[in-house]
Amino acid sequence: WDKCVDVNLKGVLYGIHACLPIMRKQKCGHIINTGSLSSHQTGLTCGVYAATKFGVRAISETLREEEAAAHSNIRVTMLAPGMVDTELPQSLTTQEGRDGMQAAYNALAIPAQSVAESIAFAINMPEHTSINEIIIRPTAQQL
Repeated sequence: WDKCVDVNLKGVLYGIHACLPIMRKQKCGHIINTGSLSSHQTGLTCGVYAATKFGVRAISETLREEEAAAHSNIRVTMLAPGMVDTELPQSLTTQEGRDGMQAAYNALAIPAQSVAESIAFAINMPEHTSINEIIIRPTAQQL
């Protein structure tokens, strides 16, 4: 639980804390936070993970609203990926969980390059336009 909260939630907060004063001073910037499909839904055994990702979604939307009200010209995007070819399945605590998730990832996961391209899309929008959230997942992923 601690590691999940430290990485997924506190990591986002520390990142924002580090860059926000600089972006405010220069009156521009773009903060991209990584959520998950679990920012929108949860499932069995995913309560803590989903809670941290719901938190990232709340932090991102609140920050977007605050910066819009402050006229800081800072854009905020939350990326919510589904199954992406990463090491995530290996982070599960049980072998059964790792094996099950790895099998699903082997069958469905999209390459990380697809996620990078969606981030580039958000960044390359005109400065007066903000893509606030991107949900990206394999076409065949049902949940």
